[in-house]
Amino acid sequence: MAHDRTLSTSPQPNLMRPMTDRSPRISRRWLYAPFAIAALILAGYYLLWRTGAHEMKRAVDAWVIDQRTAGLDVIHGAVTAEGFPFFLRVHIEAPEIAMPGVWRWRAETLFLDALPYDLSRLIISPGGEQLFSAEGVGKWRGSAAELRASIANDNTRGWVFAVTAGDATGRRDGDGASYRLTSLVLDLAPAQGDPTALTLNLAAHGLEISAGGETYEMAQLQTMASLSRTDMLLTPTPAASWRETGGALTIAHFFTDVENTKIAASGAIQLDQNHYPQGTLKTELQNPAGLAKLLGKTGALSQAEASAATTGLIVIALPSGGKITAPIEFNEGSAQIAGIKIADLPKLE
Repeated sequence: MAHDRTLSTSPQPNLMRPMTDRSPRISRRWLYAPFAIAALILAGYYLLWRTGAHEMKRAVDAWVIDQRTAGLDVIHGAVTAEGFPFFLRVHIEAPEIAMPGVWRWRAETLFLDALPYDLSRLIISPGGEQLFSAEGVGKWRGSAAELRASIANDNTRGWVFAVTAGDATGRRDGDGASYRLTSLVLDLAPAQGDPTALTLNLAAHGLEISAGGETYEMAQLQTMASLSRTDMLLTPTPAASWRETGGALTIAHFFTDVENTKIAASGAIQLDQNHYPQGTLKTELQNPAGLAKLLGKTGALSQAEASAATTGLIVIALPSGGKITAPIEFNEGSAQIAGIKIADLPKLE
């Protein structure tokens, strides 16, 4: 019997064909997508930065107009923006602000720094030498390795003002009086729940002042205090209005190391009917003789009064190893501790 040996002509699969021939190709346009997205983000950020710079320049112009309307002299040079992309800085050349016949301030340059996406916090830092003159204090020239102030919105207190200074020095024209300050940190803000009260936190180190042939040294100062009814200080009769509405200076904490005397105090001060400071401060003094000498050098006491106070304070401090724990009493125009006068008090108007 004959067998049909006809071979099938249908195609057979090629088992050796590379599998990659069947892999889908990735379109080249997707390779550029991340770069396109980055470019869009950068362009958007640049527009945001430009908008912030414009708003800050406009705010500077508005502030200048407001101050001139209020009677101040305000002069400045070019106003430019810089810092892209890391931050937003407005650079003001040769700013000068003055209340004619009262005070004047001038700097080589002034920087206003902010984040372009958040203009609610503004950092102000003058650069180069600064000049300040005022009636009664003369003309001073100064500079600092670090000096900046900031003002920011606050959800609970409305606003917060802060100052930081480091390695600051200055000299007065004419008599050569000078100062040197190692560091200072200050925070000022309305009290939470009472916008008419201001709270102050202050810390300073290494202050030295030379004037009139005398040198005054303060190694340290720390204080936490509040001043109530500050709205009354803007009235035509600030002292009387402040007293009548119960205004007070409350010192929660005060400590200083000045002229080798350490002073810690707390308490409250108001005004009496003659507008002299009145109140009591709980106080602790270590080495009180230095305080009396300081008050004599500053003129708060006459030389005779300073000598008498020094002797009296030393005698009182001897039994307790050089320490006095007694209140400072402000009454009828003078301040006394343990019955010893330590200062004449000014009358406030």
